[in-house]
Amino acid sequence: MVLYLAGLGLGSLDYVTLKLIREIENCDTVYLDTYTGFVSNELMNWLERRFQNRLKLATRSDLEDNLSRLVEEARDSDIAVLVPGDPLIATTHISMLIEGAKKNIPYRVIHGVSIYSAAASVAGLQAYKFGRTTTLAKMGDPRETYRVIRENLEKGLHTLVLLDTADGGLTISNALRRLLETEDSLNQGIVRKDTLVVGLAMVGLREQKIRAGLVEELISEEFPPPPHALIFPGELHFMEIEALTKIYKAKEEDVRKHKPPRHEKERVWKYIAKTREVFETLKIIEDNREVQKIVEMASSYLEDAQRFWSSGEIFNALASIAYAEGLLDSLRLMGKIDFKWP
Repeated sequence: MVLYLAGLGLGSLDYVTLKLIREIENCDTVYLDTYTGFVSNELMNWLERRFQNRLKLATRSDLEDNLSRLVEEARDSDIAVLVPGDPLIATTHISMLIEGAKKNIPYRVIHGVSIYSAAASVAGLQAYKFGRTTTLAKMGDPRETYRVIRENLEKGLHTLVLLDTADGGLTISNALRRLLETEDSLNQGIVRKDTLVVGLAMVGLREQKIRAGLVEELISEEFPPPPHALIFPGELHFMEIEALTKIYKAKEEDVRKHKPPRHEKERVWKYIAKTREVFETLKIIEDNREVQKIVEMASSYLEDAQRFWSSGEIFNALASIAYAEGLLDSLRLMGKIDFKWP
């Protein structure tokens, strides 16, 4: 017997693949994941007609708390778990495969189109320039979402923010209002009224609407009902600028002046610049081989910091410049060299 994990795609019947229909047609029980994504009424009606009493709606409790029992069913019968999007994107479903492997129960994975790839491609942004994806829940703390956006922007990367689909879903306008409130409390310049953002509604469905513009514009924009998502762009390639302005009608002036905040990168560069200035003015008081070796080592760390900074490895740049500063300060405190920090 087999445990099937099958992706339903973007939530409409159009994205149900022939492979999915063929593979799970004769399954004894078909569970539908009802909490990790969106399923349209059209698709739900089709599933009910197709599988009738074999279809069971699975809650979070069924798929997490009772995971072992569900997987164990596949020892004696063919069991399918239908998941909106791609079935292996959410950690819940990876856990099913791990549990199946422990029990020596065969499994098959049927992939589906995921919002992870669809959102990037439909927005005209380059997928490899996206950083960590985050989710904004209807009732959760938005500060974690804000933090992820900030960390991605520091690296020049785009951020996909998935909005809660439970209980009617979180809308673009409400999500942006919550992030603006978070900005008011944290005051880090990450999500302001003049921040460039892309709003996505019902991606892949007939009602799909994509709009690029400033936060203050999208808050008042009319969108079809959820599922909704947001993209906060990082550094933009000229082709991405063309896509946002020509396809999604963002104002060219707003897009071209868009520059993601790079506070950490700027701060690290100040440390590098100060250390470079010290090397230009420092005086060696006790000139011996040991002091020269340590000064050379500090200089090597400075070169490493500059190289890491140029390649965008800000954490490594910070670590390297900290080593350089530490070596120089140690020699100064011991009276081996003399300098003043700018």
